Amino acid sequence: LWLAQAAWPAMRDAGGGRIVITTSDRALYPQYAQRGLSAYAMGKLAALGLVNVLALEGATHGIVVNAVSPVAKTRMWGIDGEPDELHPEAVAHGVAYLASPRCLQGGWALRASNGQFHALRLQEAEHVAYPRDLRAISADSIEA
Repeated sequence: LWLAQAAWPAMRDAGGGRIVITTSDRALYPQYAQRGLSAYAMGKLAALGLVNVLALEGATHGIVVNAVSPVAKTRMWGIDGEPDELHPEAVAHGVAYLASPRCLQGGWALRASNGQFHALRLQEAEHVAYPRDLRAISADSIEA
């Protein structure tokens, strides 16, 4: 957040730019949660909220903001030395794309693992008219 705040005026004056924020599958998906990482997961999930707001605010200034969720064997995995797979450099091409002028849309998280990439974002389901009609089950009591 602080780095984005510091860079924002220069990017706005230059007519645009790219910001890539790091998130983590450890926060995005319950099956990848890890004991002892509650503060880490909280921060990485909060990063997606930051991406959403900065992408919206930056769009009118040509500033494109996205996130990357890299998977690599690092110290967090308990790896010392060179990993046998899931090398950190295998996510570099995805990050380079997000930081390039070719990336035209913001508000995405790019899952990057082993040279493979998958873009995702949270979006409202079709036909939902938030906050009045969630197209959900109605309940007017605990029993219901």
